[in-house]
Parts: sequence; structure tokens; C-alpha cells
Amino acid sequence: MKKIPTWIIIAVLLALTIGSKFIFFPKKEDKSQLNKSKSKGPVSVNYYVLKPTALSNNVFASGKIGAFNQIDIIPEISGKIMSIYFKEGETVNKGSVLVKLNDADWQAQLLKSKTQVTLSEQKLERLKKLFEIKGISKEELEIQQNELNSLKAEQAYILAQLAKTIITAPFTGVIGLKNLSEGAYVTPNTPIASLVQLSPLFVEFSIPEKYINQFQKDITIQFTSEHDNGKEIHSAKIYAVEPRIDELTKTLKARASYNGSSLLYPGSFVKVFANLGETQHALMVPTQCVIPTLKGQKVFISKYGIASEIFVKIGVRTDEQIQITEGLKEGDTLITTGLFSIKKDSPLKLLKSVN
Repeated sequence: MKKIPTWIIIAVLLALTIGSKFIFFPKKEDKSQLNKSKSKGPVSVNYYVLKPTALSNNVFASGKIGAFNQIDIIPEISGKIMSIYFKEGETVNKGSVLVKLNDADWQAQLLKSKTQVTLSEQKLERLKKLFEIKGISKEELEIQQNELNSLKAEQAYILAQLAKTIITAPFTGVIGLKNLSEGAYVTPNTPIASLVQLSPLFVEFSIPEKYINQFQKDITIQFTSEHDNGKEIHSAKIYAVEPRIDELTKTLKARASYNGSSLLYPGSFVKVFANLGETQHALMVPTQCVIPTLKGQKVFISKYGIASEIFVKIGVRTDEQIQITEGLKEGDTLITTGLFSIKKDSPLKLLKSVN
């Protein structure tokens, strides 16, 4: 076999080495050329120049009307209804008799108890005289005294049960619709009617946690109801605030006292609003400018035609604007459009002011 010349072997190896370089290690593009190909022109955006403005700090919330006192009239003992003394829908005064239950059995037991107590008292008097002349021991006298005390205790129990056969109004209010009629048998689980105090009433509502220092006792709020299509504005004064924040909603519950109205009933839903004062130098920005992130709220501003990312704290929110309480200053140029097309340090082309 003919031997291959050495120079041919060397040439083949050299060709393979050069070829592998182009196959496995392609030529890198010039870095400046790559950046140049990737670079884009400035992003065209609209802008908003920050300037202070007057702001009425109005807080809005949903609430409901509640009654300070409302109960279902339920008997404490079982028995037959003998008389009903109220009329549905009328106002009853505190202490008025509403229902009378059958008390014949308890009256009979009371009569028997009174007789037993009288006899026991007479017997005790005789024993006292015998004790004075040492006709009986002190122990016998004490036994009779204990028997009398037991009979009196039993009589007190009977009187307490008799009192439960007369159901009275615990407060002044309006009686509701009755569920039963005279002659019906009731138990301690049977509601006869409802009793609701309609004046005064309270308005219960929840406010965001950030207003915790501004909502205190004696603050006046206003509210409207759907009963009059929101035409009439009612006033109420806060009398109590929940001392803890709801962990789920991060809100604080408050109640305001209201004198009452013939148009409003407990359970009605209302729209609550309160003016917490007016700020003359508030920085308000369009709502769409504020971008929520995991770290908080951020905006983009233009500095010398370059986008800057700024994290901010917000305050009062309206339908179209949000108050910026920290992070921006008067005169900053805020980007209002193209927010998802720009990043930090992106070049910008400012088109139109939306002020």
C-alpha cells in the first residue's frame, strides 16, 4: 500500500481545524452593531405636568341603618295566650302589657303556698313561746324557722313564674306583625311579634384603615338612601368606632347616631360620605398613570427626555385622579400614555400635554 505523504495529512488536519472553528464557534457580531440593531427610537408619549390643586377630602362608603333596640317578643314560659293587648304597627310605650298567658295553675299554687306560709308562721310563733319557757329545744325552733324560709322561697318562685305570664314592652318602639292569635299555645321558642325602636337609629359603615386617625367620635357624616333616590341628604354623628381593624378587609367599622325618619327603616342600605377637610396643595395625577406592583405603586416621569421609574404613596382616590402623598413634587413631568412600552431609561418623545 502506498504511503500517504506527510504534508497531505498536515493539510487535512489544518482544514478540519479551521472548519470546526466556523461550525462550532461562529463569528460574533460586533457589539456596537448588535446594540445598534436592537436599539429603537424614542417612545412617543403624552405627559402631565404636576401642579398643586385644591382637594376636598371626601370619603365614600356603603352602610346600613340599624336600630339601637330591636327584639322578637318571645315568652319565657310555656302556656296558652289568653289576651293580646297590642295592635300591629302601633307604637307601644316601655312597660305596656303586650300579651297575657294563662296563669290559672300558678295562681292555684300561689294560693296553696300562701296558706302553707301562714300556717308555718303560726306554728313558729307557738314554738317561740314554748322555747321561752324551755318547753322545746333550740334545735326544734330552728327546724321550724328553716321550714318557713323554704316555704317563702317557694312562694317567691311561684310569684316569679306568675310575672312571666305577663309580657311587657322592654322599651318604647313600634310593634310588628303578630304571628299568633289568642288561644294559641306558645313555648320559649315561639316568636309572637317583633318590637323595633325607630328613633333614634344608627348608621353602620366601614372605612379604610388609612383613615383611622381621622374618623373619631363626634365627627359628622352625611348619607343618602335609595328610598328617596338620593335626593335628601341626612346627617349623623359618629358615637362609636370599633377598636380593632378587620383582618380580611383592612377596614374599621364605625357607627353614627341618627334621629330617625319615617322613610328609613333598620336594614336599609345607604351611601355614606364624609368631608375630612380641604387641602389646597394636593398633587393629583390621572388614574391611569399609577401602576400597581408587588412593591407598591409606581409612576414614570420624564427627566431630560429619559424615563425614570418612581415609587409613590397614594392618598385620596377619585373617579379620574389619585392623590400622590409621597414620591413626586410640583413640576415633575408625568408620563400618561405608553406606560407598558417604556422601561427605566427609555428615551421619550413628548407629544401632548393632558393638563
